[in-house]
Amino acid sequence: MATKTDKKNVIRKDIIDSASIYSQNLAGKAFLYVYGEDFFEVSFPVDHFLHLTGVETKLSAKDFYKNAKKGKLTNSQFYFDARHPYANAKKKLPRLKRLPELTNDMVCILKDMQTLTIIYKLSVTNLEFTLGLTENIDSQGKKVNDFFLPMSLRIEDSSVEKSNDGEIVDFIFMKDASMAKYDTMLAEDKHKCIPRGIKHLISDSFYKEETNE
Repeated sequence: MATKTDKKNVIRKDIIDSASIYSQNLAGKAFLYVYGEDFFEVSFPVDHFLHLTGVETKLSAKDFYKNAKKGKLTNSQFYFDARHPYANAKKKLPRLKRLPELTNDMVCILKDMQTLTIIYKLSVTNLEFTLGLTENIDSQGKKVNDFFLPMSLRIEDSSVEKSNDGEIVDFIFMKDASMAKYDTMLAEDKHKCIPRGIKHLISDSFYKEETNE
């Protein structure tokens, strides 16, 4: 039977693997989700990785991520408690490794998803797991920019029922965070046209391609 140490070793390995995937596919990038005429942008700061793992730590969120990314996270640097039970982390981490699926596939956008503690204005789900997003605000509650940030990874199939509305995404674009415009399309509904309302955000080439068809 697996000992406490064995169990913690598995969690530690999953956190390290997840940090590597987060680093390669999400951190330092920005994503534009378009549905109908509506759109929103998401970025994945390194200090939000910890929120998604389901564990607690005495390290700062940035140091936790840094250690995990370098493969140097030790068993003594994270723990479980009433708010962060082992069972929760065990459930979340396999999905955290699959988080890029929510940025490059035809996902569902949920509005006003309600949990016990918070209402997420926007969430992204593939109906197997859901990423709750929050606005980027500072400690005084002032909006920093228009980006949404990942705050909660939920593993349940009731997220849709807990939301007011849901729509399938039409397009997902990506860019390096340092770039001015989105230059990569990760997902598209080929039956839809790119709305003119996002013209200022994406590379002109997307519209040229559309015109040439």
